[in-house]
Amino acid sequence: MIKVWARLLLNVLAWFLAMPAMFVAVGALGQRKFQSLFENIVPITAAILFAWAAWIYWRFVPSTPRIWQRIGYLAAFLLGMYLLGAGALWVTFLVMLMIHGA
Repeated sequence: MIKVWARLLLNVLAWFLAMPAMFVAVGALGQRKFQSLFENIVPITAAILFAWAAWIYWRFVPSTPRIWQRIGYLAAFLLGMYLLGAGALWVTFLVMLMIHGA
């Protein structure tokens, strides 16, 4: 059986890897015939990633009877996801640069 923290890390890793994949896929579709359909896809993709992060927090961060400990978990989770999101955006930028060139 996988422990809660291992499942949390696996889900966060999947979230991290999905961000570049989603934005590269959206970028590829946006350059094709479907451009008018995909004008608002970046905010939709961001909303999906935000909802996924909220689900990860709700499902895998353990609840505690002490409110201060729960707030600490939330702060640590938000900071970690912020840093991972920034890193994933850099990975997305580098992947797009490799695909499309400078």
